[in-house]
Amino acid sequence: MMEGNDHPDSIGFSKSRFEALTDGIFAIAMTLLVLGLAVPAGGTIRTSTGLIETLMGLFPDFIHYVIAFFILHGMWVSHHVLSRRMASIDRRFLEINLWLLMAICLIPFTTSFSGDFEDIALAAVVLEANLLVVGGILLLQWRYVARTPHLLSPEFTPAGLGVGMQKTAVTPAVSVLGIALALLGVTWSTAVYLLIPVIFWAMRAVRR
Repeated sequence: MMEGNDHPDSIGFSKSRFEALTDGIFAIAMTLLVLGLAVPAGGTIRTSTGLIETLMGLFPDFIHYVIAFFILHGMWVSHHVLSRRMASIDRRFLEINLWLLMAICLIPFTTSFSGDFEDIALAAVVLEANLLVVGGILLLQWRYVARTPHLLSPEFTPAGLGVGMQKTAVTPAVSVLGIALALLGVTWSTAVYLLIPVIFWAMRAVRR
């Protein structure tokens, strides 16, 4: 039986190149998030009161920045964990990863957009839908690897990916809840992502 790069479906180049590109996209997207925190022109603020009001006006943008940054970090960890369990990649996996990276590159824009229109519930759907797509594609990658055993390193089995898939499914599930709340008119529906650490804690507690 052929394994790793000897398998006929292998695309024949080092897995490290795919990992380097993915890590770079994650890093760039996480860095670009800060550009959503626009600093007003210095000449427009003359007093300490005006400065405080400006900072308070940036509060929604800052909250969305923090949420998106931590979620991107969590998705990068999930992707890294999956990659560490793989011996090689094939063309189909690489194609799925292309769509993942494309969706990740949109997150700085959707984060800024959602923060700029925090009083409009529907604006949050833009960010939540983006996170749903990214989380869904990442989950698809986990499921694809679980169904394609030759991609796994010999010390791992498809059954061993179960916990990782459960954790990866949390963000898409929370995103669906956030979209539902936004469509019901809840203006701060993105606050639902604060449930993610609680859900992870509960999952760890159940496994003990």
